[in-house]
Amino acid sequence: MAVVNRWYQILQLLVTHKQMTMTELEQKLLISRQTIRNSIESLNEELKGTAEIVQKNTTYQLTINDFECFDEIMVDGLKKTRDFNSVNKRISFIIKRLIDSNDFISMDELSDELGVSRSTASNDIKEMKQMVNKFNVKVRGTPNRGMRIYGNEFDLRLLYIYHVQDYFPDQFLQTETYQLIDQITERGSVSKIYASLLEKTISTVIKRLQNHHLLETIPDDYMNFTKSHEAIEALMYHLELDYEITLSQYERDFICFPLSLSSNQLKTKDAINEAELQALFRQMMAHIHQILVVDLDEDRLFIDMKYHLMYLVNRLLFRFEIQDLFYGEIEKQYPFAYELAKVGLARLEYKLNRKALPVEISYLALYFELAIRKQTDTAIQKEIAIVCSTGKGTALIIQSQIEKVVGSDIKITHYSEEEYKKQDLNQYFAIFSTIPLKNIDQSTPVIQLSHLFNTEWLREEWERVNEIRSKSFENVIFRFTKLDSKETYNENLKQMIKELSLENIIDSQFEQRVFEREDKHTTIYEAGVAFPHTINKESDQIILFLGVFPQKTLKTSNEEVELILLLAIPERLSEKDESELLKLYDFVFAFTTNRQLRKELRQLEDLSELKVWMERRFLS
Repeated sequence: MAVVNRWYQILQLLVTHKQMTMTELEQKLLISRQTIRNSIESLNEELKGTAEIVQKNTTYQLTINDFECFDEIMVDGLKKTRDFNSVNKRISFIIKRLIDSNDFISMDELSDELGVSRSTASNDIKEMKQMVNKFNVKVRGTPNRGMRIYGNEFDLRLLYIYHVQDYFPDQFLQTETYQLIDQITERGSVSKIYASLLEKTISTVIKRLQNHHLLETIPDDYMNFTKSHEAIEALMYHLELDYEITLSQYERDFICFPLSLSSNQLKTKDAINEAELQALFRQMMAHIHQILVVDLDEDRLFIDMKYHLMYLVNRLLFRFEIQDLFYGEIEKQYPFAYELAKVGLARLEYKLNRKALPVEISYLALYFELAIRKQTDTAIQKEIAIVCSTGKGTALIIQSQIEKVVGSDIKITHYSEEEYKKQDLNQYFAIFSTIPLKNIDQSTPVIQLSHLFNTEWLREEWERVNEIRSKSFENVIFRFTKLDSKETYNENLKQMIKELSLENIIDSQFEQRVFEREDKHTTIYEAGVAFPHTINKESDQIILFLGVFPQKTLKTSNEEVELILLLAIPERLSEKDESELLKLYDFVFAFTTNRQLRKELRQLEDLSELKVWMERRFLS
């Protein structure tokens, strides 16, 4: 990782989290402690007078002295001060020379201009070629002539904006241009990063047009949300008049792209094509349904996700890298929502011919997680039992205290000490009791009322109940078996299906449906987890059959498999069953991101050990 990029990662982490320990920085940055210390030391030299990273006990935190200067630094200000000792600046210079000349340039020319050896220039060029490939741009060499850059104007401009302008900013824009940009960004409440990007884009467009490089196309799916705004019209008029250029509709749309990457106040209603967005959303969801059996309120999800989807499409098309505030946390915290986002985004990547960064998956996953939570919260009817040995009046006081903490959208039933013995209290979401209770399942949450008027204690107990319920599986049949790595994947899967068939809990066509789904799309994930699943018409309970390869992993033509999780889903699901299924998906996809969990599962011997393991790992 280049030192400048590492500086910005450290700054972003400390801006977001306010303070972090060395261990946390190691985990996020995936570099050694010594490298972090050296990076912070050199970064403090760069920040001198503007800000400082200080260590207090075991934590690092950022102190800002000059907020205006710090804002400039965070918009790639540190890159402007680099010299040719920086590999990033040398690569930026090479790209600039190739794009500006649009002709052949020799290796010797570049090494002389950079003041470095031929071997150093050669290494820089190798790295530069990898970088430009991401923009669908190529650099090719010709004997006795040198190298030349090839790509369409759209991609060359983006490459110039993102990888040249930060190190070699243009200085030719007029004062009036900056004033108009300031007016636009102030009226639109546009953040600094997009305002800076707008400046870079305008100067790049003017420069390219003045050198007769016209934009001949722009991606069909791009949505310019600001083109009808009066301030944008005034800007376009000024650019054409004062810089003596002609702006086609393509050029105007390109100039506006920094204002169409994130939410602001400049968007106009007539610029939003909701039908087009809905079509993209439906394609994304259809792809998810091909791979996963899941039922969400898609109309509600589209309403919640619509605006994010608008900007996401534009970010992908313009290859814009959004800041990563999560560093892998979303994948760990919400594994199923992350998988839904990853599968859905794969369809958008195919449609738009772009590759999304992991951070885009994380942001999209948040919308799926919210949809899952809404669905599971709605599905679980929170009926509470109060068992009180001291009369109705005390029970009503208890109810009043509970409602203060959890709200009134719950159903509460009162029982005396004698009445509760005749009832099945396991049907309740939770039980509040003033006495010890008999015949209550271990999985049923009981709150023993010892600190009724301690609101904080009561809130913590209620959170504990919700945590237990969010992880429990009441309508799931679990099965466990050891598999044989000498047999093929299909043979192992058929054996698992045969065992379920002998129990008469799957229908006769279940195996056929499993393999039809496998033929359409493999259910083997990169982490060594196979997740074949389909509808089961025989049982009204969800069935999860875990098969493990205890010693050697199973080698297929493309992957290695450690676990097979065979899921049979009832044809008709109640709301509560749907809630259970969504929780089960989270349980399953947790294995794909956690090697330790997979290792522990492979060491289990039987179903009873699986249940104990689940109790310890997920239900306690």
